[in-house]
Amino acid sequence: MTTMNVNIINTALVGSLLSPVPWLATLGLSLQFVASMLTTLPASLLMVKFGRRPIFIAGVLIAAGATFTQGIAILLMNFTLFCVASMCLGIAQGCAGFYRYAAADSAENSQKPRAISYVLAGGLLAAFLGPEIARNAVGLVPGHLYAGCFFSIALIQVFSLITLSGIDIPKPNRTKAGGRPINVFFKMPIFVVGTISAAIGYALMSYMMTATPLQIVNIAKLGTSANATVIQWHVVAMFAPAFFTGNLIARFGAQVILISGILTYFLAIGCALAGDTFWWYFTSLAMMGLGWNFLFIGGSFLVVSVAQPEERGRVQGTADLVTTATVAVASLTAGVLHSQFGWEVMVLSALGPVMIIAASILWLAISRPTQA
Repeated sequence: MTTMNVNIINTALVGSLLSPVPWLATLGLSLQFVASMLTTLPASLLMVKFGRRPIFIAGVLIAAGATFTQGIAILLMNFTLFCVASMCLGIAQGCAGFYRYAAADSAENSQKPRAISYVLAGGLLAAFLGPEIARNAVGLVPGHLYAGCFFSIALIQVFSLITLSGIDIPKPNRTKAGGRPINVFFKMPIFVVGTISAAIGYALMSYMMTATPLQIVNIAKLGTSANATVIQWHVVAMFAPAFFTGNLIARFGAQVILISGILTYFLAIGCALAGDTFWWYFTSLAMMGLGWNFLFIGGSFLVVSVAQPEERGRVQGTADLVTTATVAVASLTAGVLHSQFGWEVMVLSALGPVMIIAASILWLAISRPTQA
């Protein structure tokens, strides 16, 4: 999560310096999400076959090499190399996305939403550590802005390796049939709505967070420190609620939490359109973080609730494949709309996807009594 934070804060800004045309500034981030999309399903299936730990460790090693190469690309002023390294980092992120599922797999059914929440709550530490790295390492390499940020997070991967050495999650027992085919799950409203909520909820958060540094630094001229602060508290809002979101799901149900996420996104969009000063950006991104927490945790819980142990590899992998594909499209769209049409048009365009989530939750509310 620390790696993700530093990456989100700096990658679009590096792209604006290295890319041949402005609208390609977010290409590195988009390629990351594409690579992550292509990784999720194979990584999930490999975890079923070989276990969680070796795939997690492989992902961390790839992250270390990728972030180091991103720093080298900045030194060489090579946009192509930077994009290739960004894609490799996407592979690592595709593996890391299964940490929450690993926690849920190890918990009793009643504790699964809490397990997901507590793993994501680790992002609270990252919310302070990541932006501080971005803020203080931006000029670490003289004459090469942002290179020091990527070299720093390459070193941080060591801590993940130490922690992952203690992971011990038994591989699921596999029957000859291998469980139900994946098309069965796409007929389940719970799985479909969980996937839509997690995917579009994550995509909208990425959409706003990708373009906000470009708006704050390049358009509003508020500076890199203001940008780091906005992203920092956005990430705090993403992960701090995770300490109680699982309890809220257990008490009130996932649908209530998903509806809360939708309402929070509407508030975020309103704040983004209300003004162009620091506090409007700050409030909008904080609301986006809170809404993401509700939608992503609520959606993930619905996904994990429908699969048997031997089915989890392809079910979780398919859900994350949809999520990362949606996020990839959103991040590239954000850069294009921001550069070609401006902040207001870009923000207003977010209303459509929010309405899609709302419609899917209404469908779930109508269909669940029949399903029960």
